[in-house]
Amino acid sequence: MTKTLLLSALLSGFSIFGQKDSSEKLEARFVTVNPATIVTNTTGVNFGILDDYQNQRINGINLQFNPISLIYLLSPKAIEVPHEGSESVTMNGLHISTGGMMDGKRLNGIGLSMYHIAQETNGITLNGFNNNSGKLNGIHVSMLNNSAETGNGILISMSNTAEKFNGLQIGVVNENNNGSGLQIGFYNKTSKLKGVQIGVMNRNKNRRGFQLGLLNKNAKRTLPIFNF
Repeated sequence: MTKTLLLSALLSGFSIFGQKDSSEKLEARFVTVNPATIVTNTTGVNFGILDDYQNQRINGINLQFNPISLIYLLSPKAIEVPHEGSESVTMNGLHISTGGMMDGKRLNGIGLSMYHIAQETNGITLNGFNNNSGKLNGIHVSMLNNSAETGNGILISMSNTAEKFNGLQIGVVNENNNGSGLQIGFYNKTSKLKGVQIGVMNRNKNRRGFQLGLLNKNAKRTLPIFNF
């Protein structure tokens, strides 16, 4: 089931490459630098500093250097997914940054960064701090947290949270309001999960499913060891 979900997520992500947005009006160059006085799209390699994106589209390789990315951890609350019209960049290909995106429109491909916040993410991301996407499809690994409004695939982090997610969640704490698949962690919590929970404490509020752990609670009963 996980392989099927992941394949579907990746295919749907790369099919989005053809979608148009306002950045299509910009001139495209093979080598670009941002920030720049004249904003251009990239079809090749982009070099940037301080994650200062300029409503551009980058197709190829994006290399960003941010020497002050640790300041991100001082934020008093999680940075939210950008609203429509407030996003900054669409990235198709390989994204490598010592910082990351904080107002991305879409990432299709592979991302290696400290943090990643975008309206939509399709592919594979490896993040030092966290990943927060409106739509999240693929394999996503973060040290602290993965968050998604909707998604399909695999989430691996200390904490994984989603409104609706289909696939595999692995973490100390896993939360999924509605979906299907497998949760593996110390504490697994969901409102409507069609699937399996494996952990020390498992809670499925409105469904039964199968639970394996020290304490298991579902819509019908509370039992130790296993519940269904």
